[in-house]
Amino acid sequence: MSTPLASNANRRFRVLWILLFWLILGVGSYVLGVLSSTGQAVEDNLLSASNFNAHPPAPLSLVSPFAIAIALVALGLVALWVHGIGRALTVTLVPAVAIVASQLLKSEVLGRPELLTLGAENSFPSGHMTVFGTIVGAAIFAAPSRIRPILTAGGAVLLGVVSWQLLGYGWHRPSDVLGALALAVAGFAIVTMFTGLNRPPRAWLLGTVSVGLVIIGWLAVAAALILTLVAWQSVNADLMLSAGQAGSIGVSLLAAHSLLRLAALTYSPKAG
Repeated sequence: MSTPLASNANRRFRVLWILLFWLILGVGSYVLGVLSSTGQAVEDNLLSASNFNAHPPAPLSLVSPFAIAIALVALGLVALWVHGIGRALTVTLVPAVAIVASQLLKSEVLGRPELLTLGAENSFPSGHMTVFGTIVGAAIFAAPSRIRPILTAGGAVLLGVVSWQLLGYGWHRPSDVLGALALAVAGFAIVTMFTGLNRPPRAWLLGTVSVGLVIIGWLAVAAALILTLVAWQSVNADLMLSAGQAGSIGVSLLAAHSLLRLAALTYSPKAG
C-alpha cells in the first residue's frame, strides 16, 4: 500500500510528464516545421491548398480583446465560486500570460529563416490557437468536477474545429497550431507543478472521456502521418492539407485530455 508521500510524488511525476511531453512537442514543432527546409516545404505545400478567408465564420471569428476579457472574467468568477481564489487566479492569469507570450514569441523571439526561395513572415505559435487553447483550459479548471468531463469533450471538439479552420482558411501552418496548443497546456502544467495536488476522482465518466480522447487523438495523429507520406510521394497538396488538419485535430484532442488530467489532479479547498 502506497504512503501519502509516495502518492503525492507519483502525482507530481504525472504532471511533470505532461509538462515535458508538451514542451518537447512545442520545441519539436518549431524545429521540424520552421527551422527545417523539408518542414517548410511540406507546410508551404499544405498552405497552397487552403482557401484563404479574411472573414471566417465562428468560432474563429469570435476572437477579440473584448471577448477574451469577458471570457476570462466570467471563468474567474466561476472558479472563485466553485474552487476558491487560487483556482480563480490560475484560470485568469495563465491564459493572459500565455496569450502575451505567444505574441512576443512570434514577433520578437522566434524567427522563420528563409530556407526556401520565397520568404514568409513568422507565424509560430498561432495567437488564435493560444487563445482558444487557454480559454478551454480555463473552463476545464473552473468547472465543478462532476461536469468537467462533459465540458472537456465539448472543449476538445471546439479546439478541433478551430485547428481545422486555421489550416483550411490559410491562416496558419500545422506547426503554428501545435506550438500554440503546447504553450497552452504547458502553461497550466507549470502552475499545477507548484500547487497542491489531490487524488483524481474515480468516476466512470472521467475515465471514459479521458480514454476516448487519447484513443481518437492518437488515431488521428497516426492517420495524419500516413496521409502526409502519401501526399508527399504523390505531390498532392489537397491531401497534404487533409493530413495537416487530421493531425491538428488529433493533437487538439490530446491537449484537452492533458488539461482534464491536470485539472483533476489540482487540489481544490472547496467541494468541486
